[in-house]
Amino acid sequence: MSTRRDFLKHGTAALAIVGAPAASNAVITANVLDNSSGQTAGDYSRRLEVARAAAHVTGASFAYWDGKTLNTAVAGVRNSVTGDPVTADTLMHVGSITKLTTAVLVMQLVDEGKIRLDDPAIQHLPDFRIRDMQSLNRITCAMLLNHTSGIDGEWLPEYGPDRERIVDAVERCADLDQLFDPGTETSYNNIAFVVAGYLAQKLRDVSWYTLVKTRIYEPLGMRHSLVDPLDLPRFRVSVGDLTDEATARMVQTTRPFLAPSFAPAGSTQMTTASDLVTFVKALIAGGVGANGVRILSAASATRMSEPTAEFVTVGPSIAKVGLGWMLLPGGVVGHGGGGPGVQSQVFAHPTSGRVAVLLTNCDKGDALITAFLDPIVTSWTGTRASEAPRRIPSVDLAPYHGTYENNADRYIILARDGSLALRTVDKISTYDNSNQHMPDIVMEPLGNDTFRHATPAPGSPAMLMRFVRPRADGKMRFLASDDRLLKRAE
Repeated sequence: MSTRRDFLKHGTAALAIVGAPAASNAVITANVLDNSSGQTAGDYSRRLEVARAAAHVTGASFAYWDGKTLNTAVAGVRNSVTGDPVTADTLMHVGSITKLTTAVLVMQLVDEGKIRLDDPAIQHLPDFRIRDMQSLNRITCAMLLNHTSGIDGEWLPEYGPDRERIVDAVERCADLDQLFDPGTETSYNNIAFVVAGYLAQKLRDVSWYTLVKTRIYEPLGMRHSLVDPLDLPRFRVSVGDLTDEATARMVQTTRPFLAPSFAPAGSTQMTTASDLVTFVKALIAGGVGANGVRILSAASATRMSEPTAEFVTVGPSIAKVGLGWMLLPGGVVGHGGGGPGVQSQVFAHPTSGRVAVLLTNCDKGDALITAFLDPIVTSWTGTRASEAPRRIPSVDLAPYHGTYENNADRYIILARDGSLALRTVDKISTYDNSNQHMPDIVMEPLGNDTFRHATPAPGSPAMLMRFVRPRADGKMRFLASDDRLLKRAE
């Protein structure tokens, strides 16, 4: 499920908290960081270390541009085996935050008149195939960037280093079905960003890796960032820690990178927290870096942060999507990311120019993000999390129970003793702890076809799920979870 396959995380719900944090997390938040104003570098460092230790996170790197000053802090170790500490120049995985990078490369094509967002993608990629070619003809370039393409491509199996080019993943799309007709729903989509990265690569006849370096890193002066793992020896880097579900102990991953063919969606990029702030500052400053170099037109930078679609509403907040960006309450934009023992998050507030980044090398990083980063971000706008919805006594379970899935995950909803329980199955092994046994999780009814369940990660907020789109027989067609739609299998 999503707590283990965290490459899939994106961060729309991180600030618009849909359930009350665990009690221990609430204490961390209140006692460690209750206000972001007037903090010194020493304050951030001390508080990050206290919060990191309380959340049992291996290592963390924090950078915060408050509109005038860059504040940084680090805590913990970058490698739990060697014990080497996290330093300000330690590169850490950013996971799906990479989708912003890929979106910029596509919007640069728009700026140069090489594509239009409403062009069918196949117009520029005539050899691209999915099983439903009628649907493919309706998938636009914009749909690749706002999670509305409907391609059922959460993840793909890894085939080994000699078969993991970006083009290899694109060619494997020929075997993928549709979750829904293009443009009719919104569901977080990894493979669409792989295709978007390939689009930039194909039209420029330059590898995606080189495009990121020459069109983003070098112009902005991002000297402590990489997308090509071959650059690894040049830097201090972190390694992720995963939870062994059998023992509850943390173990270092043996697979620090996910499949390289998914690089444009987030499998390979590593940066320092400060470099990531540099990149995001350019996006919210009209496409111009702090050094005065423009990487994107003002129109395209603005367009990325304007709403283009909405995820299914689960809980009190409506989650909207721009192009690459997730749009949050109070004018905040953000994106999260994960990987094997990785949790990362960036938030930005274009109106005030603020940017905050927290990178961790631990699959418990969500608890630290909630405790340490969220209070800073809520101080920007005064937006507060809505009260957690309350459980209702009972509901008719008939519309809900059954099996829901995408190409990588299977959620089995069991009806037993008058309540529902969730059983998750990883259809594709991606992490060292994929396919480890997970106990069934009780789902609490909240009304409006919505249920709440606990997460295995200590300190992480409870998750909400909502069943939507009833069929003629009364059964729900989709299960909405973590901004994804899983389709009923029977």
